[in-house]
Amino acid sequence: MVWKWWSYTKDLVACDPEKLGVYELGDESKNTVYYGSGIIKTRLLDHLNKRECPMARFYRFELFSTETQCRKREEELLAEYKRIHKKLPTYNEKMG
Repeated sequence: MVWKWWSYTKDLVACDPEKLGVYELGDESKNTVYYGSGIIKTRLLDHLNKRECPMARFYRFELFSTETQCRKREEELLAEYKRIHKKLPTYNEKMG
């Protein structure tokens, strides 16, 4: 599945529906800096308000119907990233 990248701004995030999912934050070159899960809109606004991922300039997401599905998918994405890069994304390591 190819996710669409969106500019990571409060205005755009505020338009997103309050749905469960897994999200990816990317830097200005769209390199992954963080994977997370939960209610997409809430989590993305939390990161912006707390300035937890200052390198993040883009985001994309995948929706799910349960928290269990979200956590499973997030774990899969983190494991795949670690297998390829031999480490976790920058902010997953820092918050981890």
